Amino acid sequence: GPAVFGGPGDERDGEAPFSSDPLDDFHPWDCRKPVIAAVNGHAIGIGLTMTLQCDIRLVAAEAKLGIVQVRRGVMPDLHAHWTLPRLVGHARATDLILTGRTFLGADAAAWGLAAEALPADEVLPRAVELAREIAVHTAPLSVAVSKRLLWMSSPTPEEINALERDLHLHLMGTADSREGVMAFMEKRDPEWSLRVGTDWPEWLG
Repeated sequence: GPAVFGGPGDERDGEAPFSSDPLDDFHPWDCRKPVIAAVNGHAIGIGLTMTLQCDIRLVAAEAKLGIVQVRRGVMPDLHAHWTLPRLVGHARATDLILTGRTFLGADAAAWGLAAEALPADEVLPRAVELAREIAVHTAPLSVAVSKRLLWMSSPTPEEINALERDLHLHLMGTADSREGVMAFMEKRDPEWSLRVGTDWPEWLG
């Protein structure tokens, strides 16, 4: 049968449900590199909500998905009340959270919860392909600071504008900005030199 993504809410091996939070000390949005969730099977409850913290989700089109906690007498966790509306809008998030109904991976892609819905055996290869595309064709520092802005908690348009301006000034004139233009003009893959670990703007936090 298809793979099933579960979590501490599932009782296995005699353990009490909700005995631990797998993302208690770390969240994928804290990672400065893109995090891709390849969901090639069913994802129910925490098995789905943990993927909402990733940057990109690829799902199996026929997989059964659901944030079903209200049907179990509990409630969604792992910041789902914050992540889900950001992905699908308030109305759809309200529907999915308050009804606890299940849906298919194809629905998730149509609603914007997932980037793509694919046959199950194509999900992981596509995730690897996408990761390779990011690794080869994008500047690591540019991606890292863009990710930080995308995940910031409800900044005002003015705050985002100021951060975009300051980060543009930080990146413009760097070796990577010159390399990006030259590689495009010369029709070759870029060779990036800036590194997230050493060139991160410390004032961004």
